[in-house]
Amino acid sequence: MSSFVPPGLAEIDEGTHACPAGFEGLWGDTFWISVVDPEANVHGVNHFHLTNKGYARFTAFYVIDGEPQWYGNKVPFDLGAGGDTSFTDGRLSYEVVKPFEEIRITFDGPRFGFDLTFTGRFQAFNYDNFQRDPMKAVGKTAVVHGGHWEQGLAVTGTFEVRHGPNKGDVRRVDSWGFRDRSWSTRFSEESPWADSTRPDRQAHFWPSISLPDRHITLMGITATRTSGEEEPTVAGFVSDAQGSREVKSARMIPVEGDLRDQQKFGYVIELDDGEILTVKSKEFFGRIKLWDRGENDLENRFDCYEPFVSFEVEETGEQGLGVCEYSVIPPRPRWQA
Repeated sequence: MSSFVPPGLAEIDEGTHACPAGFEGLWGDTFWISVVDPEANVHGVNHFHLTNKGYARFTAFYVIDGEPQWYGNKVPFDLGAGGDTSFTDGRLSYEVVKPFEEIRITFDGPRFGFDLTFTGRFQAFNYDNFQRDPMKAVGKTAVVHGGHWEQGLAVTGTFEVRHGPNKGDVRRVDSWGFRDRSWSTRFSEESPWADSTRPDRQAHFWPSISLPDRHITLMGITATRTSGEEEPTVAGFVSDAQGSREVKSARMIPVEGDLRDQQKFGYVIELDDGEILTVKSKEFFGRIKLWDRGENDLENRFDCYEPFVSFEVEETGEQGLGVCEYSVIPPRPRWQA
C-alpha cells in the first residue's frame, strides 16, 4: 500500500461510497479539488457531488484572467455499491490514476478546457485518526458520518481559454492545489428559514494554505457574528514530509465590512508543540460561489464563497497560495440587499 494512505483508510476509499443501508435521505459523496496558479492566471474549484438519489452534480468554477467562468451539470448517476474511481458527464471527467498519489481531471467546455494531473505532496490527513472533525456534527440532527480526508496537492497540465479577449490561449499550469473527500448525510435536512431580524452570520471557514515545504488546513464550524463574539469549533492540520500534526487551536482574525465581499483573510494557529503561525493573505485573485445544494435544485444550502489568494506566514516569512472558503447564513433577504 502507498505511504500516502493514512492509517484507517484503504485504497478503496479513493472510490465512491455507497449509502448506508436503511437511510432514505440524501447521501452525498463529495469531491472538492482546487487549482491556484497566479502565473497562468487560472484559479478554480472542481466539485463533484454524487448521490444516492439517482443523480450527480458536476461543476467546474474558475476565475480566468479575473473573470468568473462557471460550468455546472446534473446527470443521472447510480451510486450503487460504490467503488467507482472514474466518472464523467461527457465533458468533465475524474479519474484516479494511482490511489492517494495521482488523479486526473479533464474538461472539454465551450468557454474553457483543461487536462490537469494532481499529485499528492504529502500523506492524506484522515480526520478520524484525530480528536475532532466539525463535519461530523453539522446541522440540527445527527449526521451519518462516513469519512473525511484531505490532502495537499501539486497540479500540472494545460489550460485552454476558448472564449473572450484571450481566446485561443493555451497555458501551462504548474502550481499547487488541495482536495477534500467526504461522504455523509450533511445536506439531507431542510435548510433553515432565513431570519431577517438578525445580522448575517458566518457558518464556517475552511482555508487551505499551500506553502513550499508544508500545507496548512483549518476547518471551523461557527456561528460567529461580524463582531467575533463567539469562538468557533476548529479542527485542522499541518502536513509536511514527516507527516501531519493536528492543530491544537485556531482563530480567524475578525473581518470588517460585508462578510460576502471579503478580500482579506487571516488566521492565528497554535500547534501542540507550542508553535504559533499567524497566516495572512497578501494578494486577492478573485472568488467564485460554490453550489452547495440539497435535493432542491434551486436553493443553496448556504452562501459558500471560494476566494483565491496568496499567503504569508508572519513568523517565518513563508509564501504560499490557497483558497479561503467561507460561508454566510442566513441568505440576505432581497429587501435588505
